[in-house]
Amino acid sequence: MDNEFVHEFNSLLAGERSCVETYDLALGKARQADVLETLTYCRNNHMARVALLTSHVLSMGGTPNESAGLWGGFDKFVQDSAPNERDSVAMLEQAEAERLVNYEAQRDLVIGPVRVCILNELLPAQHETHLALSTLLKNLPKAA
Repeated sequence: MDNEFVHEFNSLLAGERSCVETYDLALGKARQADVLETLTYCRNNHMARVALLTSHVLSMGGTPNESAGLWGGFDKFVQDSAPNERDSVAMLEQAEAERLVNYEAQRDLVIGPVRVCILNELLPAQHETHLALSTLLKNLPKAA
């Protein structure tokens, strides 16, 4: 059963690494102070999740996934296609909303320590990052 948990944690870890990579790309393009502040907050929040999931994998004797998997390249493509800062934030907000839905669905599909981690750690943190980006997006002026 531990191997199944390691696999589940590593799958979650790859997704969180992808988020960090995406925020790194977006931060490289951000110019407004409030955008930089919010993106940095969200990136750090996802980095904390990477650390958490890595510790779970290690505590079960597994080897942490070091890759963002398929999503890393896709996220780069999506962020590179954003024509302006507002569109970049909108894409990130949509990705955070999708991740929230995925975590909510996963909590009912997994068991044991993975479920506990999703319920007590990942889902509350995901609500925070989604709210931060939603608030930022509402406050950014519409592109002309």
